Amino acid sequence: MKVKEIYEAMAAAGLANSQMEFSQVWLGRSPRYYSHLIATQREPGLATLCGIAWRLDRMPLSGKPILLELKQQLADEINRRAITDIRRHRS
Repeated sequence: MKVKEIYEAMAAAGLANSQMEFSQVWLGRSPRYYSHLIATQREPGLATLCGIAWRLDRMPLSGKPILLELKQQLADEINRRAITDIRRHRS
């Protein structure tokens, strides 16, 4: 899951009115963090993804299929990355 996809889903759901707001509220980072990720073609780290998932967990998502799907995709990405990180450390 790409950070642009996360931002677009949040914006479509009315939860991010700007890239700066998304960076601060959802990514838990500086106002320009999202712009930095896009400019450097990088993705947020595992801790940042966990923060987004945690924030989504605290919201009522029933009746919001876009956000329910986003939450599942985030969980899948977090699990994938966590497993990959463990494998790297075992080598």
